[in-house]
Amino acid sequence: MKAYIVATGAYCENIDADELPVLKPLVKEASGRSVRRIGRFIELALIGAGRAAVQKLDHTAVYLSSGRGDIEVTVNVLNSLFYQNQAPRPQTFINTVSNAATFYVAQCLGLQGASSFITSRYFSLEMGLKSACFDLSRGQIESALVGAVDIVSLPLSTHRQRLGITATTPVAEASHWLQLVAKPDQHAVLASVEPIQQFPNRQLLSTWLQQQNFEDGTQLANGQYMADDEAAEWLAETKLPPFLYRDNIGHFDSQVGRALCQFVKSDIAALVYINRDPRGRYTVILLKR
Repeated sequence: MKAYIVATGAYCENIDADELPVLKPLVKEASGRSVRRIGRFIELALIGAGRAAVQKLDHTAVYLSSGRGDIEVTVNVLNSLFYQNQAPRPQTFINTVSNAATFYVAQCLGLQGASSFITSRYFSLEMGLKSACFDLSRGQIESALVGAVDIVSLPLSTHRQRLGITATTPVAEASHWLQLVAKPDQHAVLASVEPIQQFPNRQLLSTWLQQQNFEDGTQLANGQYMADDEAAEWLAETKLPPFLYRDNIGHFDSQVGRALCQFVKSDIAALVYINRDPRGRYTVILLKR
């Protein structure tokens, strides 16, 4: 069963110096509240989710995803334990649990639904989106806020090492969110999310693509973990023009969120997003107007 996007919210900024932008004013602007004793991961979640929660829907559930979680808090706690031989501060320790961010999102935005944190190294937002669509299809929830958050931790040289990228690769912080409903009645729908497809190998994906009849104006977005030569092969096989969504932005784990939010703001008829992991497994997201 498909779901319907009624709003999006995004924050995405390149980080090119050993000084991070101040986020508290943006948190207050997006959520309407000044929140104390939270780190950047939760601040980023509140900014993106607050910008997406423009339609105040009852019983909205929260699905937050991230490939690595709150790196900043986790590193601080580990440093306290192993280098300083001290117990972490209680508030800091609590925030190492990634569900802490979903709590703040639900509390600050006045949401009454359940909240979940979903992690996947290569398919973080894809899995969050699939979980939300499944719950919407079963009637367990009426609406959902689905997002992905990626944080930069200092120093940048160490952060790049954790990400496994070169010392000169640009990096970025990001928070991308979609507000979904199960039924389009009484809502201004921006796009629909078709059932998310997963394939254990390339051949099955290729067979599925051959069976599709994509409408005119459909574009293809290749995921960030796909090698350039394979990305070119999928463009040639599908004969779809590329959807360019990564220009002028640094590396972060959940760039699929940027692709989906940019599609919703565009006038393109449909988007096919294909991502893969190192084991050759694929996930496909299809958005339509």
